Amino acid sequence: MIPVMSDGDDLLRCLGALQRAQAAWLADLAATCSDKDIAFTEAFRRWQEQLTSTKLQVHRSESRLLHFVLTPQAREQHRLIRAPVGDDGHHAAKPWVRRLEPWFHDIHLSTTYRRLASLRDLDDEPVNADIITDFVLLAELAEQTAPILDRIANERDLATIQDLAFYHVLAPWRVRGLPAVHTVLGWLGETLTDEDDW
Repeated sequence: MIPVMSDGDDLLRCLGALQRAQAAWLADLAATCSDKDIAFTEAFRRWQEQLTSTKLQVHRSESRLLHFVLTPQAREQHRLIRAPVGDDGHHAAKPWVRRLEPWFHDIHLSTTYRRLASLRDLDDEPVNADIITDFVLLAELAEQTAPILDRIANERDLATIQDLAFYHVLAPWRVRGLPAVHTVLGWLGETLTDEDDW
């Protein structure tokens, strides 16, 4: 007989998958930038896959968290927690800029692109943006949420998971991360299309 997974276990499993997905992309990003390999198309394809997986795990974790919060078990166990003391992840920006700028320079690829604030506003004027800024934002976010995801995985405390997962992982990904993921995935897709042989 197959054991039935509780809503709390399902949420922990999804958050663990998010933890692995963002860690894989961050490690690949760091390794690629330090490699000085100018054959960037394979790296871009990997990043597409890893960031798509991260995006999927954010959505799955949101769904599982909502489902868990509505269960009687969650209402009975929930207790408010103090916000974790730690850094906000913004210290990571400069090191990532120092890694990404030389790498993009070495591969001779322009990092400037045109951004629209709203695709549906026909009066909106496109502005120049820099894809390195979006990569750095995602790297910062992955570093910022990693310790919280580690804590959730280690403690497996269903009484505190609601606040930790929502306020310190999913809300930052929802507000800051997903718009940057959409931009980066679009940029990677267009760049790969331009570089494809066929």
